[in-house]
Amino acid sequence: MISAWFLKLLDVVAAVVTVLFVFGSFLINYKRETPRKTSVLRKTTLRVVPVLLASVSYVAEVTIVSRQGHKPSQIQDHLLATLIFALAWASTCIRRELLIPEIFGLSSISLLFGIPVLILHATYPAGSSMHEALLAIEFVRQFIVVGLLIDCLVRSLSYRKKTKQEEEEEEEEEEEEEEARPLFNSSNSQTNQVSYGTKPQTSRPASTSDFSSDDWDSDGEENEPENSQTGQLRKSGSWMVYIHNFKVFLPFLIPRRNLEVQACLLGCVLCLVADRFLNILVPRQLGIIADKLFARQQPFSDLGIYFALALLHGDSGLQMIKSLAKIPIEQFSYRQLTNAAFNHVMGLEMEFHSDRDSAEVMKAIEQGEALTNLLETAVLEIVPTVIDMVVAIVFLYIKFNSSAALCMLLASLAFMVLEVVTSSWNVENRRRLTKAERAEARVMHQAIQGWQTVSAFNMFLYEKFRFRGAVDKHLLAKKDWSQRDAYTTGLTETLVPMTFFALACLVAREVCEGRASPGDFVFLTQYWEYLVWPIKYLSHEYRYLMAHLIDAERLLDLLTTQPTVKDKEGALELGLIKGQVEFEHVGFSYFARKSVIRDVNISVLPGDTIALVGPTGAGKTSLMKLLLRNYDVTSGSIKIDGYDVRDVTQGSLRNVLGVVTQDPVLFNTSIIENLRYAKLSASDEEIYDACRAAAIHDKIMSFPKSYHTKVGEQGVKLSGGEVQRLAIARVFLKDPPILVLDEATSSIDTETESEIQGALKRLSRKRTTFVIAHRLSTVVHADQILVLSDGMIVERGTHAELLEKRDRYYGLWQKQFLGSGEAQLVET
Repeated sequence: MISAWFLKLLDVVAAVVTVLFVFGSFLINYKRETPRKTSVLRKTTLRVVPVLLASVSYVAEVTIVSRQGHKPSQIQDHLLATLIFALAWASTCIRRELLIPEIFGLSSISLLFGIPVLILHATYPAGSSMHEALLAIEFVRQFIVVGLLIDCLVRSLSYRKKTKQEEEEEEEEEEEEEEARPLFNSSNSQTNQVSYGTKPQTSRPASTSDFSSDDWDSDGEENEPENSQTGQLRKSGSWMVYIHNFKVFLPFLIPRRNLEVQACLLGCVLCLVADRFLNILVPRQLGIIADKLFARQQPFSDLGIYFALALLHGDSGLQMIKSLAKIPIEQFSYRQLTNAAFNHVMGLEMEFHSDRDSAEVMKAIEQGEALTNLLETAVLEIVPTVIDMVVAIVFLYIKFNSSAALCMLLASLAFMVLEVVTSSWNVENRRRLTKAERAEARVMHQAIQGWQTVSAFNMFLYEKFRFRGAVDKHLLAKKDWSQRDAYTTGLTETLVPMTFFALACLVAREVCEGRASPGDFVFLTQYWEYLVWPIKYLSHEYRYLMAHLIDAERLLDLLTTQPTVKDKEGALELGLIKGQVEFEHVGFSYFARKSVIRDVNISVLPGDTIALVGPTGAGKTSLMKLLLRNYDVTSGSIKIDGYDVRDVTQGSLRNVLGVVTQDPVLFNTSIIENLRYAKLSASDEEIYDACRAAAIHDKIMSFPKSYHTKVGEQGVKLSGGEVQRLAIARVFLKDPPILVLDEATSSIDTETESEIQGALKRLSRKRTTFVIAHRLSTVVHADQILVLSDGMIVERGTHAELLEKRDRYYGLWQKQFLGSGEAQLVET
């Protein structure tokens, strides 16, 4: 009696474990076109035959057990388990290659459950020829399984040994190469090389920061580098790769230090637990009512209990509490993810922002909003649904029989398998839809942002045509995705009536044979609503979860892009400085083979004004970008008051620097708000003084709303000279000890320029000033003028000294101030 019960338990557990193992193996290996070499067994006759013999042995066992004359109810568990084993072994031969994990796993399961069964059958012999045949089959099968297990172990060990040998050989080769290298680098090599964001291509590590602007253009998807996160996802197509890569989002979704969100999450979990009980109690109560009706009894008290349970189970009970508790959770996820994405993008270096289209970046962050529902979907929807499936399978086994339980298990897994397979059919359509949405956003953003250019060239019809085309592509992509999604839904939905039909037949048979009551059938009918919804929801959510992850692929690229210019660990705060600046043998290159700055040496005392002149592309602006640490030097160092700029925090460095660029950008707000951006605590009087110094105060006061006048998008309501003077006033308000003027007076008339030069001269005594200028008249009073050519300083000195040399600077001065071809020098 005990042995029969134990055998039945073994059969049920073995069937469930085998089904779950096969399902898990399918999920892990699906779409993995190139499994790891160390996990593959070559498909040879000596391996395929034993695998097929193992499967055939289970089929033979089914035939023998069926002929022994047992009642169907006594052997159905064993027959189901044996058939599942037969199908599982046969399924391993479907792949191109045999997989070591699959063969090893199935062999272990077969031994784990097969040996106890063999021992029991041998201990309690039935004394029939069929029983002896059954023992022989089981013994031979265990022998085959042990052989396969040994083969897996041997091959795995040989792979490991081979891999270790290969690693040792690689190490030896590296050591030989190291010995062959010269002790000192050649004269052409660069020393003290530091990454500034574009390392030499020969030594550049794989990183998502390697993306060029091509990766974010309209055709960026096909130009995606394979070493990027999105490139890996597209190459693999496996949901396991998605899970591995998207774990980067978990820190933003898990409420570790937020007690309110944790309490709401706990409330949701408690509601879910209660819901699990109600899923059974409500249909069970209806079954009790049906039994009483069949017995001609009044079920009014039971109807009252049913009413209370149904009320608690509905949207007016636990569902309402759960919905209210989910609101803070959803807001937390949204807040964490969007803030993290924005902060990360703002913290990336200039190279990133100069390469990317701003509309593309913004759209990527917007599409990442889909992930704000990830925590809710995973924890509050998918996990409870899986629990529902487990509870349903166990309950159906206890309430009816193993056939009903296994039917439910197979149906659940069939839903998931079908969903995984069909979802992959629509992945490329989803990517095309996401790409079309970004393209539409980009066209709209560029047209609106560049309205002045569109108007100047009267290209309104062209922009309308472009946008209409982008919308049509978006809708076409959405149509293709929606149609495929509808077909997928229809295909998966066919499993619903098929599963109910199978379960209904099994339960109806139990009722007819007296092992269940009519109320049990009513219970199944009602409980089916709670069963089918989780199955459908699980498959549906998997599909849309994958869609959300695809939508957020660009956000994944953003969050995994690491800044190449960043503070080193333990970086110092610069604090108050005098303003002494030193460039020591500074070298810099954007690309490995093209140096932009070569061996530049500059020493600037506090309060000095240094002018940088030279033709376009000489390296003047690049030199100042290195001072601002928009990039890191390739060789040499830049020091402020003796501190290497790479050893201090970027924030403290930029606090002591003031910059006015050739094309300053203003925010679309009032003048006073644009000015106060430099110093949020500045008083109105401080702002007025800064504007007087920049010779713009009187002009501002002439505006209808004076300092509260809106400047428009990028200062479109102001003239170029007014925008530049506001930018200069903004830097004066900041009052930094070091000032950088990059063609700061290029858009200013001569009279205004004279006023600004006077203000700069008064302020130069307490600040170190770097002036980049093509107009040489603006730098004649500089303490030192540096003439750059091809990234090198070819001349240095004061204005008078350089004119006396009659070299590069002299030639530039003549070109600007000669009149009608006369070689007469303009005296200053």
